[in-house]
Amino acid sequence: MSSIAQFRKDMKRAMTRRRLYARISAMPPSTVREELVAIAQRYENEL
Repeated sequence: MSSIAQFRKDMKRAMTRRRLYARISAMPPSTVREELVAIAQRYENEL
């Protein structure tokens, strides 16, 4: 994979991650919100 393709892939992943955390943060504080954050972090660690 070319370095440009890898860069674009990394940027897309970063934007997707930011959007996900923004959506979770916009939720009212609750147990569900905390669980979603935990799930997102577990998924990130597996990558």
